[in-house]
Amino acid sequence: MKYNKIIFDLDNTILDFSDTEERSLKKIIDAYNLPYTNETVTTYKEINHDLWRKLEQGIITREQLFTSRFALFLETYDIQVDGKKVDAVFSESLGQGYKMMEHAHELMTALKNNGYQLYAGSNGVAEIQWQRMKGAGITHFFEEVFISEEIGVEKPDPQFFDHIFDTLNDHTKEEFLMVGDSLTSDIKGANNAGIDSVWYNVTGISPTTEQVKSTYTVTSLLELLNLFGLHKEVPSSR
Repeated sequence: MKYNKIIFDLDNTILDFSDTEERSLKKIIDAYNLPYTNETVTTYKEINHDLWRKLEQGIITREQLFTSRFALFLETYDIQVDGKKVDAVFSESLGQGYKMMEHAHELMTALKNNGYQLYAGSNGVAEIQWQRMKGAGITHFFEEVFISEEIGVEKPDPQFFDHIFDTLNDHTKEEFLMVGDSLTSDIKGANNAGIDSVWYNVTGISPTTEQVKSTYTVTSLLELLNLFGLHKEVPSSR
């Protein structure tokens, strides 16, 4: 295997962001006496997803995203709030989300023990991501941690990866492999940067032909061990 530098996305690749987001969102919804239903959750997620896509595309700033997502969400229910203050409460709760994705610890342990260099490459708020990594006890796995807020650009911008390449200095692009769950940020970003990628297809969805293509696709993190010749049987049920 030619790769020896593995860049891992964090949210929903190594750390279970969906679980953390669900618990944190429920606190906000409960605080404003709204029903915690599929409808309210979907409304928030659609607003949040749209804002993150605009951020990745450079249409809005991080400040605009974090000050507007809860203002727009609660406005849907005729509730006027200071979006920045609500987001601060939400973010504080996110920082307590230490749950890891299934087999993530096992995967990183095996790769680390076999001499691979692991890196974290995440879009997100630096303080929250660092707090979650420390809480989960995984910072020792990574040679370096690259977070968009600290770099100043978001995946899939090639500059995100250029920063990684410049920081590590002595390398060839063929050595790198990007592993992530997002086609629009992780996989597109890897494509933009000219490196190979693994799409961690957490939900097992079938991508349309128009979507970004990854070099490899896995539905379990254990499948990555097979990719590296570190064979491990993937359970038939998760």
